[in-house]
Amino acid sequence: MSHKIKKKRRRSSSNSSRLEFTLEKIIKDIDRGGEEGGIEDRFELVIRLDPRRYERKIVNGERGYLDNHTNTFISEDALKLIFDEMIKQPIQDMDYEVRNKKDLYSSIIESQTRVKKILKDGLRFDSTITPSEKYLERHINMKMDVIVLYADIVDSTGMSMSLPADRLANLIKAFMQEMSYLIAAYHGYVLKYAGDCVIAFFPVGNDAGEACARVVNCAIAMLNITRYAINQVLKEYGYPELRIKIGIDLGENQIVRLGGTLDLLGYTMSITAKIVELAKPWQIVVGKWVYDALPDNFKQSLKELRLSKHAWNYRDSKEGKYYNLYVLRESRMGQKITLI
Repeated sequence: MSHKIKKKRRRSSSNSSRLEFTLEKIIKDIDRGGEEGGIEDRFELVIRLDPRRYERKIVNGERGYLDNHTNTFISEDALKLIFDEMIKQPIQDMDYEVRNKKDLYSSIIESQTRVKKILKDGLRFDSTITPSEKYLERHINMKMDVIVLYADIVDSTGMSMSLPADRLANLIKAFMQEMSYLIAAYHGYVLKYAGDCVIAFFPVGNDAGEACARVVNCAIAMLNITRYAINQVLKEYGYPELRIKIGIDLGENQIVRLGGTLDLLGYTMSITAKIVELAKPWQIVVGKWVYDALPDNFKQSLKELRLSKHAWNYRDSKEGKYYNLYVLRESRMGQKITLI
């Protein structure tokens, strides 16, 4: 069965960071007969960006659009991702408050603006991001379940050999700031900055499944903001692009004071550091306890990471069994999006 639906719809706002477009046409094909070559739930959308605001351009060999209201360039791939998320989330159950607070387009625009300021003016790091010290202080010496996230820059050593120290510092500062904004937005806390790595924790609360889903969505947002916001500005200012990888695990840790610093100690902190080492660029790898806690629809988006015993031979700290790792699959969406 095939349905072709033509629609015209305007989406606009007085907020200059909101996306403005016309949905020209929707084509929906449905074939649930199971015959070979059949199509199931395929959508094709034809979208026209407001020509008064968006100018098609090629920047550094990349096709996209210049938003004349915000003076930012958005690649065609980023725009397709934005529309894709409007239609169907690759990962469901994204935190409701976060989703309604800010859409992906607004997040990319605002992130690009902040990164440009850092690269141009070398601004000090934004201290308004939710600090972890107060939270840790309230729970000093307590054992508690938390989700630990490591977001690591790939090959920062190579960048340090090719960039002057001040430019490298601005690049790292921009990355750290944008990741910290996302961690706070997804109800987490930055524990520390370790060289080129951001280490964060997220209290589990009463619903481990919801908490793990929220952290995985935070990690996805980190990849998208790095790829489509930070890197876009880095290319514009002559910096090398970043590649990042993320490791996530869940478990009990104790809050302690080491010297004058509050920290988390436990098996989860140690094993998450090992997990992120195994991740490849643009990958999100999670431990078995995160996988087990996730809702079923999340589990469908993960696959077991097959590793040799020489690369990974860690055990479950509770049962002593081999501790499986899982990698987030690349999104395979059923809709085709055309920008005109």
